[in-house]
Amino acid sequence: MDNSLLGLSQLQAAKYEYTSDHTCNWSENPRPFSTIAVMQKGKGKFVMDESTIDVGKFDVFFIPVGAKYISYWSGQNEILYYAIHFHITNPYSEFSPQRFCLQKIKPLQTKSILSKFELLCKYILEGGAAKLKAYSLFYDLYSEILPFLEYEKAQNISINSIKPAVEYIERNSDREFSISDLAQMCLLSESRFYALFKNTMRCSPIAYRNNIRIQKAVNLLESDFTIEEIAAKLGFSSAVYFRRVFKDTMGKLPSEYRKNLKFNIDLGSK
Repeated sequence: MDNSLLGLSQLQAAKYEYTSDHTCNWSENPRPFSTIAVMQKGKGKFVMDESTIDVGKFDVFFIPVGAKYISYWSGQNEILYYAIHFHITNPYSEFSPQRFCLQKIKPLQTKSILSKFELLCKYILEGGAAKLKAYSLFYDLYSEILPFLEYEKAQNISINSIKPAVEYIERNSDREFSISDLAQMCLLSESRFYALFKNTMRCSPIAYRNNIRIQKAVNLLESDFTIEEIAAKLGFSSAVYFRRVFKDTMGKLPSEYRKNLKFNIDLGSK
């Protein structure tokens, strides 16, 4: 894969609204996509192994694919934030989200960013040809955010050692495979390959495959396909297993997550 390529396999707008204190646990299953979000009401706290990040009204925050954390959301009457979920298919690019850490982007607490965010959400929700405008706006927004993103301190340079396996999983996420097969692709022993993969990608090869499947599932949930049809398309052995993996990863059932993707955006006073 050309390291300069920066294609998107996912771009969605979602609304998260809670009426009482809420907790999201991503400490076991790393996020399958990246997120740029804006708080509207209430406040949140991200707790990671070595740090804590607080976000409040109109704060812009960034969560990279693969991040592990527990988030706590609270507010007097309501908790509300809008999010842009995206996945860049090339993990080797210098602009790849997984090169950066979860963070609040302080320089971006501006009206211009909020207006751009609102327009991007509008185009995504319109669908059809308007989504092309959304893609263009996303790249514009991402390029504006990039100079302020801080690199992951433990950024791992071993990704090239497991590159053949990563690319194989991404191309064949609907298929079964063995660790032995993946290790042979990388000319590594099984134990060495598994350790490198887990350290670099922050999850096991099977979990990474399931994350790819869930990325695709989230896209398909925008369509009229039934849950059973989506499960079959992605290679899950049954709709029951798909629902379980989806909830373990996303914290919601597919039907519940589908509701997050259909909303009227109102950013209110800026």
